Amino acid sequence: MRDANFDAIVIGAGPGGATVASLLANDGKHILLIDKNASAGGKMTTFHKGGHTYEMFPLNLIPYAPSLFEKLAETVGKSDKVRNVAAKFPEDKVNILYHDRAGKVHELDSGNLSTFKSLKMSVGEIIRSVIAVIKMLTMSDKRLSKLEKISAFDYMNNLNIPEVTRVFVTASFGEGAFEMSSDMVPASHMIRAFRLGISKKHPTPRYYEGGVGGFFTTMVETVPEHGGKILWKTRVKSIDIEDGKAIGVTTENGEKYTAPLIISNAGIRQTVVKLVGEEYFPEEYAKRIKGLQSNLADVGWRFFTNRKVLDYSTYVYFPYNCLEPWSAFEVMKDGKKKPTSNYIYIGTKSVYPTISPEGKQVIYAVMSAHPDPEQDLTPYLNYIEEKLKMLFPKLYEDGVIEQKEVMGLREVSALGVDKIFPGQGGESYGIANSIGQSDGDRPTCDLPIPGLYCVGNDTEGFGVGTHRAVESGFITYEKIANTLHSVK
Repeated sequence: MRDANFDAIVIGAGPGGATVASLLANDGKHILLIDKNASAGGKMTTFHKGGHTYEMFPLNLIPYAPSLFEKLAETVGKSDKVRNVAAKFPEDKVNILYHDRAGKVHELDSGNLSTFKSLKMSVGEIIRSVIAVIKMLTMSDKRLSKLEKISAFDYMNNLNIPEVTRVFVTASFGEGAFEMSSDMVPASHMIRAFRLGISKKHPTPRYYEGGVGGFFTTMVETVPEHGGKILWKTRVKSIDIEDGKAIGVTTENGEKYTAPLIISNAGIRQTVVKLVGEEYFPEEYAKRIKGLQSNLADVGWRFFTNRKVLDYSTYVYFPYNCLEPWSAFEVMKDGKKKPTSNYIYIGTKSVYPTISPEGKQVIYAVMSAHPDPEQDLTPYLNYIEEKLKMLFPKLYEDGVIEQKEVMGLREVSALGVDKIFPGQGGESYGIANSIGQSDGDRPTCDLPIPGLYCVGNDTEGFGVGTHRAVESGFITYEKIANTLHSVK
């Protein structure tokens, strides 16, 4: 029966799954897309409340437009169905707030001489900073490859540059970009992210009317438009294996669907251990996948305000001593250390037209945390509010906050990948972009079972968050396209 047999089945409509499902359907393939949520986006599902549009997580959507998002929309013929509302606010900027050793907060602007005077940087320090930046921007691929096993923390500490430059680049493009402590992120990835963040090839800010989740919900409309099927609010119980090959899936309500190709956006650990079963994989492969490290989580506050508080979409606060190692996040998780000097990401998309009612905002303020969803979040929340009261006292004026919500960790696995191991579940992206599981050491999208693929942040691709997942979707599509063209 055509309703039960497909050319390919995609599990999960996060950015990676939505990308590959849309591309395959656009090729005329009969696709089944299954997602446990009511719409696409996964952890980036868009919510609508009180006239506001917002996501669970803060996001900066690097690189700016044009990006792979635009390439996807153009490829499947939906460029006219999505609107980049951030492009209507070209004066938007990222505001960098640096808290120095003397206790003073500086707003950094590399194009403003007063910034350097405020920081009391000497001419020599400014020159050394500029030289370090130029080296990162012009570094050859060969040189970059030699930095795959060196941490961002160690690389930056070995440069003869002022503390403010070292901390800003390391915090923003190491921990900030990859949600992983800078002693674990490869220096090569920090530098590549730094290039993306200031690239002139992607000059236009981007955020979409209807949100990020709305963007992907629009993309996956390609599936039914080409005769495929989407099952929302449906969980996959298992990926079915027969004679060593992936042949279909079984949902939690007992329905079975078959296809010669199964593409999972459920996370590589979840796919191997939970949906398939590690006994079907080579022993060493299963052991490696089970041992992969999770990346950090985002925890903080979401505020709904009745007046404009933030003038721009993005603010980054970083103290001089904010470069916490992975071990510090483990100690904080156990309650043996409280956050006192951590990087905080503050922002709103409500400065863009149509995203919130006139004069109102949704504001988020988050910091990194260990991904264990069972930990006590109180110390993190208290730390963030302490800093917000110093940085944005207007937020705490009487009557400004209509409502506030905790941006916690348990909600993450409810929308994104499932929690299957102790201490895991709240991670922002999936497996960490850390030394030993990045670049050539990253799991590939084609798993060692014929017909089985894994797409999303856990496999091939490069970028920050959603962009990495979309690139993974393109890579997976390209790998399997020739195989699917042979399916009759």
